[in-house]
Amino acid sequence: MTMPQTITSEADPVLTAARDLLHIEAKAVLAQEQSLDADFLAVARHIASDAGNTLVAGVGKSGLIARLLASKLSSVGARAFYYSALDALHGELGGLRAGDLVILLSNSGQTQELVDLGKAASQRGVRVAAMVSRVPSSLSRVADWTLRCFVEREATETKLPTASTTAMLALGDALVVGVARQRGFGVEDYAANHPGGTLGIVLRARVRDLMVRPEGLALVRGVQPIFETLVAMTQFPTGAALVVDGDHRLSGIVTEGDIRRGLATHGKSFLELDTAAIMTAPVRRSCAPDTTALEALEIMETPTQLNVLPVLEEGGRVAGLLRLHDIAGMEVEKSLG
Repeated sequence: MTMPQTITSEADPVLTAARDLLHIEAKAVLAQEQSLDADFLAVARHIASDAGNTLVAGVGKSGLIARLLASKLSSVGARAFYYSALDALHGELGGLRAGDLVILLSNSGQTQELVDLGKAASQRGVRVAAMVSRVPSSLSRVADWTLRCFVEREATETKLPTASTTAMLALGDALVVGVARQRGFGVEDYAANHPGGTLGIVLRARVRDLMVRPEGLALVRGVQPIFETLVAMTQFPTGAALVVDGDHRLSGIVTEGDIRRGLATHGKSFLELDTAAIMTAPVRRSCAPDTTALEALEIMETPTQLNVLPVLEEGGRVAGLLRLHDIAGMEVEKSLG
């Protein structure tokens, strides 16, 4: 059998070019901080005000980014749509109304269709924003506001749109986040706009709807031998045993990994020790039953990933246990339902 060959970026010109591109694009993204000026703020506030529709247009690669920007703005509650410059100039300008905003994307700022659309929109009382790399340019001159993409150079000698399109994507995302913040748009709002797919399910779900309840858990005392805890974990295979006191307040947690490691280190005599000897205490990460699944997922993944998360009522009483695969399984249940 032929072993795979190890290739380093220093030795291979393809990987070297790819690495250099990523460095250039990363620099281009960070450079967009310079774009966060008064014009950027004015555009974000106008979109968030719902004074009219936001129509995003571009040609070629910029047109693809325009579609994505319109979609993302819509997802945070803005009345945003992709707008075809060509169709607009051939009979569809009638949809423009005073109070609307047209955002025109062009790296060069010289795309004639967009310049013509900007002029026509202005004549109808529509505000115009230009997202361009070149200032001044024909497009920036017809715009009320200019969102400048700061791009030092493309990442290839052939001038393939690379750093410029990445910068435009990043600046567009910054605008989306700014609009969301201006609108006070939160998780609940996003969930309402995103009812389908795994993300929508996770955004709407609460831990109480997903957790394993106490009757399905291995609840043990610290003074019980580890052998008895192992038996309880076998009877209730949730991946962990919760160590509780007489009032069912959480004292510690024992995972399957804790027991495996103990057996590997100490042998069978390890099973005779008290459970308190191996439990993790205090338990530093937990959540409440009303916690959203998304918030619980963030708790489980930060700073290191947990497979199980205790769910506690006020006072530390055990309400249940959330498993990582309970969240992952929501989409499976939806598809089978």
